[in-house]
Amino acid sequence: MRTRFSILVSGVPMNVAIIAGQVLSKPNERRLESGDYATAFDVVTEGEEGRLTVPVNWITTVRALVSEGDEILVVGKVRRRFFQAAGHVQSRTELLAETVVAMRRRVAVRKAIEAAIRTIHAEQG
Repeated sequence: MRTRFSILVSGVPMNVAIIAGQVLSKPNERRLESGDYATAFDVVTEGEEGRLTVPVNWITTVRALVSEGDEILVVGKVRRRFFQAAGHVQSRTELLAETVVAMRRRVAVRKAIEAAIRTIHAEQG
C-alpha cells in the first residue's frame, strides 16, 4: 500500500486503489435515505510495511455480502470525508469501494484488477 493517495502516471493525476486482505471485524451496515446500503468495514493487509488496517466504505443497491474473516479484493478510490462528532469536526480517510470480490473467486478477482488497469490507461488518455 502506498502512503500517497494519488499517483502520477505519465503526468496524469488519478485516484485508483486496489487492496487485498481480510475483513477484520463485523461490517456495519446502514440503509441510506436513497434506499442504498452503506457498509463500513476494515480490511487488514500484510506487507513490507507490516500489518495495515484500511477502512472501507461500500455503497450498494443491495445488502453487502461480506463477513468478518472473509478474504477479499477491494477496488475503489481513496477519499477523506468530514463529519461532526462530539461537537467537533473530524475527518476519516477511507477507501470508497467500487468493487468487492471474494479472493476465492479467482476469475472475478482477475477481471476486477484488469478493469482497474483499464481505468488507469483510460485516465492517461
